[in-house]
Amino acid sequence: MNEASIVFIYTCLLLLSTSNALRTRTNAIKEDEIPTTKIHVPLVAVKNSHHAYVYIGSPPQQKLVIVDTGSRHLVFPCQPCHQCGKHHYSKSYFDTSLSTTAISNKCSDNECSFSNIPSKNGMCPYANDECHFRQGYTEGSHLKGFEVEDIVFFGTGNYEQSIKVHLQTAVPFSFGCETAETGMIANQFADGIVGMISLQQDTVIDMMYREGAIPHYGFSMCMTSNAGTLSIGGTSLKHQHQEQMTFEPLKHGKYYSVKIKSFKVGDIEMKGNRKGFIDEVFNQGKGTIIDSGTTDTYISKAIEKEFKSAWKTITGGKFHNNAQNLSKEQFEKLPNITITLSSGYDWIIQPEQYMEQPKGKVDVKSEWSGTAQFISRIYVDEPEGAVLGSNAMINHDILFDVGNMRLGIARSNCDQ
Repeated sequence: MNEASIVFIYTCLLLLSTSNALRTRTNAIKEDEIPTTKIHVPLVAVKNSHHAYVYIGSPPQQKLVIVDTGSRHLVFPCQPCHQCGKHHYSKSYFDTSLSTTAISNKCSDNECSFSNIPSKNGMCPYANDECHFRQGYTEGSHLKGFEVEDIVFFGTGNYEQSIKVHLQTAVPFSFGCETAETGMIANQFADGIVGMISLQQDTVIDMMYREGAIPHYGFSMCMTSNAGTLSIGGTSLKHQHQEQMTFEPLKHGKYYSVKIKSFKVGDIEMKGNRKGFIDEVFNQGKGTIIDSGTTDTYISKAIEKEFKSAWKTITGGKFHNNAQNLSKEQFEKLPNITITLSSGYDWIIQPEQYMEQPKGKVDVKSEWSGTAQFISRIYVDEPEGAVLGSNAMINHDILFDVGNMRLGIARSNCDQ
C-alpha cells in the first residue's frame, strides 16, 4: 500500500468513525455500573515502565510512549532535535514534514495548549509565532520544544493491524515536539510520554471522548510486571476481575488522588501519636496520587519510624532500599502493605510487586534454592501524602472513570 492510499483511507475512515461513534456514545451510567469498552491496546513493560504505541500524522508514524497518569501532555522528540536521546525505541524522530495533517500551533491565535507559555504584554514572545514550551520533572529531567496539532490514536506494535483496527479512534490533538531533552528523559527507552490526567481536560482521552471516538469518558490500566492492557473508554477486562470492582471518589485537583482511611504493614496498623494522624499524613496537600508514570511507590516520611518498627517486628531485619540476598524462607516473611481507601477497599501491595529483582529473576511463587537478589521499591520518604506508582498498580484493573469522578479498582488477571 503506497503513501497516497494510506492517507486517503485514513481520512475516509476518520470521518466515518467519528460520525458512527457520536451515535453510539453512552449516557451517564448508574452508580454501581462498570463502563465497558471494546477498545483496548497492549502495554509493553521495559525497565519497570509501562508503554503504549501511539500513531501520529498522515500517514501515521509510530511512537512508543510511557503511559503516565501523573501528567497530561503528549511529548516526544521531533526533527530536527540535536539535543535528544539516541537510544529511544524509534530509529528516527517524528518528522512533521512527512505528515499531510501536521499544523504548528500559533501563539498569536491563542492555540497554545501548554500552560507555561510566557508572554510579553499579552503578545507572543517568539518571532516565528510558534507555541514553545519547557517542562521539568521531579527527578531532574527537563525538555523543551514547540507545539504541533496532528491526528493521534493508540495502536499495537503491528502497523497494518493498527491502521485496520484502531484508525477509527483517531482524533486531532496538540502535542509537544521536543527539540531538547536532558536527564533520565534523554536516556530512557521510550520515545516520549503520554499524559493521561483528564481532570483539567486537554488530554488524548479527553479529546477522544469529545470527538465521540470512545464510548465513555475514562480508561483503565491492567498491568503485570512485563505487560498489560490499556482499555480506552472504560474497561475491557471485566471478565478477568477476581473480585467485585470497588469505586473510590477521586478528589478534585491536579492529580488522580484518593483518600486513605488506614495503612498497615502486615497486620500492624500505622496510628501515629495523635487523632486524625492518617488523614493528616495521607490526605492533605496533594494527597495520595495514582501515578503510573512513576515506577516505584513513595510513602509519607511521617510514618517512617512506625513503618520500620513494624517491618523489623515482622521480618526480624531492618528495612532499607539497598540490594539484599533473600532465601525463599526470608522472602515469605515479607509483609503485604495494605492501604484501606475511604470506600473500605483494601488495596494490597504484595512483596512480589514492591521487591524488584535487578539481577535475573526467580519465580517467587515457586521454590528456589540458595538466595536471589532483591531491592525494595517502596520508599518511606515522601514529603507529603503518597505516590502509588506502577508497582502498586500491578495485578489490578484500575479504572479512571473521569466522567463520574471516581476510581474503580479490582484485583485481576492482567495476563491477557
